[in-house]
Amino acid sequence: MRTERPNGTDTPETRLACADQALADGNVESARRLAQSVFVDAITYEDRSSEAHALACLAHCDRIDSRLRRANETSRMAAKLFEQLGDAQGEAKALLTLAHVSMLLGRNEEAVEAALLSVRLCNLKAPQALAVPAFNSLGLAYSWSGDHERAYQSLDAAVDAARRCEPPVSIYQPRLNQVWVEASRLVDERYYSGTMKDVRRMADLMEECLSLERAGQGVSVMPGLESMRRTISFASQSLVHIWCGDLSAARSVLKSASHSLSGQLTWLSPFVRWCAAELAWTEGHLALAIAELKEMKNMALAVDHGQLACRAHLLLVQVYQQQGENEAAFDEHRALRLRERRAIAEGLSSRESLVSWRLGVRQSERHLQQALVESKQFERWSLEDALTGLANRRHFEKNLEKAIQAAVAPDRALSVAMVDVDKFKSVNDRFGHGVGDRVLKTIAALVSAHVRDKDLPARWAGDEFVVLFSEAPRDVAEDICARIRLAVSGFEWEAVAPGLRMSVTIGLSEVGPGDTAESVLNRSDKAMYGAKSEVPQP
Repeated sequence: MRTERPNGTDTPETRLACADQALADGNVESARRLAQSVFVDAITYEDRSSEAHALACLAHCDRIDSRLRRANETSRMAAKLFEQLGDAQGEAKALLTLAHVSMLLGRNEEAVEAALLSVRLCNLKAPQALAVPAFNSLGLAYSWSGDHERAYQSLDAAVDAARRCEPPVSIYQPRLNQVWVEASRLVDERYYSGTMKDVRRMADLMEECLSLERAGQGVSVMPGLESMRRTISFASQSLVHIWCGDLSAARSVLKSASHSLSGQLTWLSPFVRWCAAELAWTEGHLALAIAELKEMKNMALAVDHGQLACRAHLLLVQVYQQQGENEAAFDEHRALRLRERRAIAEGLSSRESLVSWRLGVRQSERHLQQALVESKQFERWSLEDALTGLANRRHFEKNLEKAIQAAVAPDRALSVAMVDVDKFKSVNDRFGHGVGDRVLKTIAALVSAHVRDKDLPARWAGDEFVVLFSEAPRDVAEDICARIRLAVSGFEWEAVAPGLRMSVTIGLSEVGPGDTAESVLNRSDKAMYGAKSEVPQP
């Protein structure tokens, strides 16, 4: 039953507006806390619109802090919620974040799909400011996919949209992105041809960006990205100077790029390392260039930036070859191909949820969903847990039995996880049953956010949840369970009640030959209690 929100001036909209201002001021943690508080209240009061906006804000915060995998999952869930609510603008914004972080993770096809959806959700006949970052994301996604010409076309479309907005929007961001695209194109061509091509186009684009900066138009469209913009500009200038042979100017502006970095490790750190490696390489200090590129790779991996890690591999291949270290070059090339294959595999798994978002069938799907809701209301109530909105035990058991009967091939592997909320009784005793209910609803939402579309999370009983992982052998399910544990332990529980800390213990088993629903659930339950016994008790 829906809980009524108390009257007051501290609305979700007010807090999210304060979060946007905090991002504009560079205070990401303050923005995150505000969005977390909106998310918790949205779960409590079953406010799906506020939940979607809070998730979108949290995803953007994670993007700024280079928590890319979490940003990917959260932005995907926000986009789905906005789509269900019929909020095209909200969905387009969430898809922007999804496209950007998918691109950074190396999931190029997923990034292009999400960016295309975002562009198509914008009104391009009378474009608003949102169309500019939408085309920006599409251009960058095309560039990382290796299609630099489509990247230029998309970024030119962003410039055109910016000029046609009322009021007009600065063209700085798409122009700066074109500098990045040109740098990527030059590096790719150098890899295949062995020589650096003409850099005049990149130099002209960089000069236009500097002119916009001097005119006070060097601004980012999205809040919280101003410091990133400065670092990208300095680093891009250094590459232009290096490749034009002005090494003194390159050293000076590279120093400014290093100083502009925040103390926190983000994807900009490996970008600056790349520039330092290019400078060392040009000066003939190959050993230093290799050291910088290795550090670039390590930094990129630390922030899950698959693309820059691949670029580091590619550059190391060239430097090792120049040194005559062919075996080391071969090892880097092999590592590059392996990383690319892993990114493709991850992208294929996550893209499944995008397939159902095809724009052409949305209207008919909404009518069908409404009809199903009206005609099957009582059936839904009988299969849904009233507190959390997850599937209930009866629903889960029916689906598990059907899945076990159908799991006859290796690609139909099934795994079942039993999730227990640690020390939940003490939560009720210390904070009251109202807080206990909010904890269960929040954990249910976190579990739902971190499983795949094909999986089935359910409330089993009391403080226990259960998840059916379809087409998932044990290792795949273990990765998802690890993300659930981290999401719960890393959640801002102080927003629910001061002093509150929560965690979960998960037991996992894979369905084997001859298994029944009862046998696999018993194994998962035993695994969960076994995992609890391994944790030292206070």
